[in-house]
Amino acid sequence: MVKVYYDNDADIKYIKGKTIAILGYGSQGHAHALNLRESGLNVIVAQRKGSKNYDLAVKDGFSPVSIEEAAKKADILMLTLPDQVQAKIYNSYIKDNLKPGSYIAFAHGFNIHFGQIVAPRM
Repeated sequence: MVKVYYDNDADIKYIKGKTIAILGYGSQGHAHALNLRESGLNVIVAQRKGSKNYDLAVKDGFSPVSIEEAAKKADILMLTLPDQVQAKIYNSYIKDNLKPGSYIAFAHGFNIHFGQIVAPRM
């Protein structure tokens, strides 16, 4: 049996006032970022400067930052990066820059499931 969740099953008050970083502004990242921002939340985008998606993020009204800066600022990080680069990026740019008590979410579970990323307990 599948449990379906609806708007009234969640309360946005728990993330209001938090900084949410979307890492990667590709097909999934831009959808997450725009929906969260349209819901009135504080969203920052981390996207590689000089890329097509960086320009799209700017066009959509974001001021993209580096992954390190996003990890330092965010209360919630959402990784929408391709699976094959997530572990390297996490280990190189994210894990040593996380704020205490921050929350990490993944658009796909490959790296967590297979132990490529081991997130700290905060």
